[in-house]
Amino acid sequence: MLILSVVVALALGGLAGVVIGWKVEQSRVKDDIKNIRPVGTVTAVKGDSVTVKLKTSSGTRTYTLTGDTVVDSAETGTADDVVEGATVLVKTGRGSGGKLEAQEIIVLPDSTTFGAGG
Repeated sequence: MLILSVVVALALGGLAGVVIGWKVEQSRVKDDIKNIRPVGTVTAVKGDSVTVKLKTSSGTRTYTLTGDTVVDSAETGTADDVVEGATVLVKTGRGSGGKLEAQEIIVLPDSTTFGAGG
């Protein structure tokens, strides 16, 4: 009887561990997906940096614009299209010194539903 109790307890503990691990991993993956292509609103443009308040995650991020940064909008865009209040989709990379660099910025139309919850 003691052996059966131990086996049942181990089985229940193992099952609980699997369920908890699966839920934790599921939550982590959802957070990672939100940050793959950050969508947000431009809050500041200063020199060669753009600060974006994220809609797909919490907080803000500051990106460095480089000569290789591609800026797209409905028409051919330039860095001048990245203005405060614009909703943007940012493809990022790491530059020298570990700084976040904007590799590509897509200026989304005001009517976009990108980054809106759900």
